[in-house]
Amino acid sequence: MNKDKAIHIEDDFEEIESKSVDQRHRLVLPMVRGISEIKRVKIYINSRGEVLIRPVVEIPASEMWLYRNKKALASVKRGLDEAAKGEVKELDVESLDK
Repeated sequence: MNKDKAIHIEDDFEEIESKSVDQRHRLVLPMVRGISEIKRVKIYINSRGEVLIRPVVEIPASEMWLYRNKKALASVKRGLDEAAKGEVKELDVESLDK
């Protein structure tokens, strides 16, 4: 097993359905809560042959800096929280140039 690509999962899983793989080795996922929004997944397998399908979201490379900069990300999150609470002020953009 490639240790660089290995993840350790300690979550509990619930069986939701039993399915069969078709003749072309495909598996159709059952319709479960939230799955209709999933467009991309990562697939993991362990030494026992158990498979984990984990939804992922792709981030454009031009926006990755924000997720690597903890201070900037915290500032954005704080701003979003403040906006959600209605804690907003009108900004005079013209005064920023001075």
